[in-house]
Amino acid sequence: MPRILLVEDSPTQALRLRLLLEDEGYGVEQVDSAEAALPVLNRTLPHLLIVDHHLPGLQGADLCRLIRLHVATLSMPILMLTADETPQRQREGLESGADDFLPKSTDPSLLLLRVAQLLRHARRDADVDVLPQTHFRQPQALMVGFDPGPAEDLRGLLLEEGCHIQTVREGATALPMLAHGAFDVALIAEVLPDMDGLALCRRYHRADDAQTAMILAHRGDLDQHSVRDILATGADDLFTEDALPPLRARLRAILRRRYLEEQNRRLLADFREREGRALQLEAERNAARTRALLADQLAAANRRLADQALITTTITRNVPSGLVLTDADGVATYLNPPAMELLGDDVPSADLFGRLGLLRKPGAAIPAVAEEAASLVAPDGRVVPVLFSITPLDGDPGPSGAVVQIIDVTERRQAEERQALLMAELSHRVKNTLATVLSIGSQTRRRHATTDDFWRSFEGRLRALSETHNLLADHFWEWVRLDEVVRHEVNPYAQEPQDVDLDGPVVELRPKAALALALIFHELSTNAAKYGAFSQPGGHVCVRWALPDEQPGDAGPRIVLDWKETGGPPANRPGPAGFGSTLIQRSIAYELQGSSSLLFEEDGIRCHLEFPMGDVIRRRAGREGG
Repeated sequence: MPRILLVEDSPTQALRLRLLLEDEGYGVEQVDSAEAALPVLNRTLPHLLIVDHHLPGLQGADLCRLIRLHVATLSMPILMLTADETPQRQREGLESGADDFLPKSTDPSLLLLRVAQLLRHARRDADVDVLPQTHFRQPQALMVGFDPGPAEDLRGLLLEEGCHIQTVREGATALPMLAHGAFDVALIAEVLPDMDGLALCRRYHRADDAQTAMILAHRGDLDQHSVRDILATGADDLFTEDALPPLRARLRAILRRRYLEEQNRRLLADFREREGRALQLEAERNAARTRALLADQLAAANRRLADQALITTTITRNVPSGLVLTDADGVATYLNPPAMELLGDDVPSADLFGRLGLLRKPGAAIPAVAEEAASLVAPDGRVVPVLFSITPLDGDPGPSGAVVQIIDVTERRQAEERQALLMAELSHRVKNTLATVLSIGSQTRRRHATTDDFWRSFEGRLRALSETHNLLADHFWEWVRLDEVVRHEVNPYAQEPQDVDLDGPVVELRPKAALALALIFHELSTNAAKYGAFSQPGGHVCVRWALPDEQPGDAGPRIVLDWKETGGPPANRPGPAGFGSTLIQRSIAYELQGSSSLLFEEDGIRCHLEFPMGDVIRRRAGREGG
């Protein structure tokens, strides 16, 4: 929306024009004097200025002349209105810089056409950024030494030229005011109360930064010699108080020169500022390109470092041994997780080597240690056997620290101890096994007349012993379940798997008890295969065991186990007890400190075993069956 600045001192005319223009869609801002228009022009430039020729103070023509002195407003359209329609006023208005001159009595439609025509040539808002900032102001005038009455015409002239006036009587008062440089022109009376006017001009122009134009008033006629002497002593111009019109022309010339000088300084400052900004922008662009290049190089280097750090971290965190990095003084700077578990999160760096049993004087070089054994007290109080090594790091100009590797050898020590124990146990068990084999062989030989009978019985018992050894080996010669021992010995002799029924709580056996019970169930199974339930179809064996509640007088918890055959031929009590019966009785009595009984019933043999719980037998939660 085009913006119009209306300068009109008549409220009636201002309201009429404003309503007329706003009805056409223009934005209108109205002020009542040329002086009031100056700050508006400094704030924002309108697309069109409409100004009254006759204004209080600064006249419309003077405002036009002032506007045309600034490069930013040199082409701004100006429409001048006046009630005086004489050709002389039109000439004055157009000569002052107005683009058009209309009487206030002009038909409104014609006025709007002239406004539209001027706005077609108005500047565009996009031009504002490339133009210097406007700076319009009232001229500042100082009157020195004039009496109020005689100087009234002079004051009126200055007001018509739009000047802001200050008055003083004495030259001594005027000098510090002039020293501040705030005045465009100073009008000096010929005679002052404390000095003459020429002396004031002379004293002011001694200053290096004297900028105010000094105009000296005089009375009467002066010859050329006197004018030359006055101008040579410091006055910039002269005027006669009785003839003011020439002063108006001189004053306008002085103010125009002052205004153009200020504008030139501002244009130069604006140019230098823009040039500086351009140089700064170019420097910033170059710096940005350099930063971008450096950033790319730095990002690539950071990626390489991150990859290397990731590899290093992955290695140090996942190796099973503890790794500690120290500085040249032995202060720990990094610990991986295994090292934290051994040493704690806050390792006292001063006693790190002391905790490893390595004595080092303060400030001494860190020694290289290939591999040494030591014991550490872990944060949880455990004493941990370790092997440690120390590798000093070379730096510039000397050692820069060390890498300490600490290996927890607890499992290794336990494995060595377990191996020694197993070797001892193996030796003991081999001796016991050989003794058992000799006993089985001797007892079997006495009860068989022929070698073939002896070998069949002997081989079966050795195989039962071997199978149980394999079962124990699968369990690392630790605990083995009772139902597994029974199945290993009984199932091979059953005609069908369902011919065997096992039921009882979960009971675990040490190798000693497992071997004894394996031989017992082997004898029962081979006898069932030869003479009992497994010797014909439909035979069945049921093995049940239980842990009865303790009774008064019992030495402790015990196991009651029953073997019962059904579906086989009637069981006949043999003559003299065979080796199997003897083995069952002696194994229960001597190996398990229990008792046994064999019952020969019509539907099959029943074997009742009873033995105490102890170090070689224990119960676990759960229930077996099968």
